[in-house]
Amino acid sequence: MECAGAITLRNFCVGDCDFLAVHHKQGMTADEAVALVDEWNQKSFRGAYFEMFAVVYDNAPVGWISLYSHDEHTISAGMEIVESARRKGFAFSALEQALGYAKALGFNTAVAQVRKNNTASLRLHEKCGYAITGACVTSKGNEAFWLQKILEGTQ
Repeated sequence: MECAGAITLRNFCVGDCDFLAVHHKQGMTADEAVALVDEWNQKSFRGAYFEMFAVVYDNAPVGWISLYSHDEHTISAGMEIVESARRKGFAFSALEQALGYAKALGFNTAVAQVRKNNTASLRLHEKCGYAITGACVTSKGNEAFWLQKILEGTQ
């Protein structure tokens, strides 16, 4: 099923703390949620560019997507769409928008590491133009693929 309407990406704000407490980290206190939003809005993690966006549909968050720079040319995106909002095209739209934003920031390559048994994520990345470039075993012992996409032509 495709999206009934468009999604947008925006930075998280204090008004999203209830959503985060339910969907990002259950049991998170209001103060912890505010601190997390403040941390995300610094746009930096461990000295590298990092930005977290709310995936918004019908004026409400339905998930999140982050961008993290590996170097001045390479970015990765990680996302989560809440279970009730899956299979509606939100992940595809969010990833395409995030990659377009990354390209506008000057990044030219996107990379991803996806577990081999995560069929939905593999299909999503393939649909967005990623190609498998290798395989590895994650730090948690899971077999995964390395994927890459050149950001030429990303909108």
